Amino acid sequence: MTSPSFGAADNNRPAPGQVWWAYLGEGVGREQGGRRPVVIVADHAFLKPVETLAIVMPLTTRNREWPNHIQAVGATGVDPDSWIMTEQVRSISRLRLYKHVGSVSSDCFNAVKWWSSVFFGLPEPQ
Repeated sequence: MTSPSFGAADNNRPAPGQVWWAYLGEGVGREQGGRRPVVIVADHAFLKPVETLAIVMPLTTRNREWPNHIQAVGATGVDPDSWIMTEQVRSISRLRLYKHVGSVSSDCFNAVKWWSSVFFGLPEPQ
């Protein structure tokens, strides 16, 4: 199943590729926590029936130059430059999402999906 209308919101619901501000709570160890932007990485096939959760990856302004940290490119609504920490995928309650600020480009989102496939040992996305 392909995702219809990349980055398009339905009644202010999160959609794949969108950037939202979220409260992630307290992190443990190297987990990202606090108030920060996240990119929605779940597909519409998950987001439509599961109305209370979203699968996200947090953003950071620290460029560690890790290959799996993808620079957030597009009309993200985030300043300064930020990187998507693809290794920190997590499910959160949608109650943690509080402001939709933009979306990443389709090329950026494709890079995020590619890294997700690497981490989970899945075939590369088309």
